[in-house]
Amino acid sequence: MPDRNYRQVMRLEPGDEKRYALADRGILILDDEINGAASYSLTLDFLYRHLLDIDTTIWIILNSPGGEVAYGLAIYDGIRMLVENGKTINILGMGHVASMATAIMQAASRRYSLPHTQFLVHQVHQTIGFFEVEEVNQGKERVEETERLNDIVMGLIANRAGIELAKLKELSKKTDVWLDPVQARQLGPNGLIDEIVTRIPF
Repeated sequence: MPDRNYRQVMRLEPGDEKRYALADRGILILDDEINGAASYSLTLDFLYRHLLDIDTTIWIILNSPGGEVAYGLAIYDGIRMLVENGKTINILGMGHVASMATAIMQAASRRYSLPHTQFLVHQVHQTIGFFEVEEVNQGKERVEETERLNDIVMGLIANRAGIELAKLKELSKKTDVWLDPVQARQLGPNGLIDEIVTRIPF
């Protein structure tokens, strides 16, 4: 029996016991903003599953508005690391899969969507405080860094979908691009998703 003592060090919130019961069966839930807490929690579960329960397929239920790029990339790399080690990690999108969450979905072994899930593709952006003073060089550096991160995130989406990066960037250049599951599946030869399901796939 796998040792579940590691969960005892976490502060339990309402509903956490149900989450942990699902996690013990390889079903993980990311249903909020992508931030440090989400990255830490999923990474902990990834490593736990890999070391102590190698044969179980991991399912991630993804319903997220997106969030911080660095933490999203950590989750993406964590999924790909385990997939490259032979682990099957599938993602089921529900509700909305937006921004950085769309990139994370591309890391899955297989990508599923419920019939009314909404997908958002847009370019990386950064904000500065209204009263924050920024020198010219700082502004240029911030723009360059945003462009660098944008190429990384958009590249992850473009590579999996099988669409040219330049074409994807042009598509999302001036506006948020919302796609329903049928449109998401038709974006590029491989799409943003592999299959639309109406039943629980696990």
